[in-house]
Amino acid sequence: MRGRNWAKVVVVGVVYSVMTVVGVLWVIARDGREAFWQIVANDRWSSIGLGVGLATAVLWLSGWAAAKTNWGRTLDAFFAQVFGGFSVFQCIATAVASGIGEEMLFRAALQPSAIALAAKWTGAGFAAGSLGILLTSLAFGAVHLPFKRELAPWTLFAIGTSIAFGAIYAWTDNIVGPMLAHAMINGVNLSRIARKGAPTGPALMIHQKGGMLEFERR
Repeated sequence: MRGRNWAKVVVVGVVYSVMTVVGVLWVIARDGREAFWQIVANDRWSSIGLGVGLATAVLWLSGWAAAKTNWGRTLDAFFAQVFGGFSVFQCIATAVASGIGEEMLFRAALQPSAIALAAKWTGAGFAAGSLGILLTSLAFGAVHLPFKRELAPWTLFAIGTSIAFGAIYAWTDNIVGPMLAHAMINGVNLSRIARKGAPTGPALMIHQKGGMLEFERR
């Protein structure tokens, strides 16, 4: 089991590394090296704050859905079969790789190009920005298409979070917040789901207490 899990982590790492490289080269080719470094320097703390706030809200929603809805339980059961037995480190490694790779490709690289394309139809401004974010999010959802009808909420969840990530990036022009939010959401949810797939071993748990979310390592 451990060997198979590490093989999954390696495959995931390779895939997201390719995404990261493609995203970086895309940004540099389009905007130049200076512009690339700016997307991690511009308005950094606003981006981080918004990212943490978004991740906290999405994690609460994920926990609620898993506990209260049939579709949430269905998604948990499916992903527990895939990620069951993952250690905390494996969950974190997978989450960080996905947060960096997907945000670099979809947010930093694709979204500005989608907005520029939309501006040709609507003119520059809010409409172009909104349409560009939507187009990027639909592309993001397309790579999260399920092969079973009952997993369709996963695609809708991906599109919804993508719109939120895109809004943070458009507002702050900084990719750190979306990357952090993406990694937090995946890391905590993966660890919670892995715990269901294999009842032994440590996991990152999230629960509500007094209206606040608490994170706990078990």
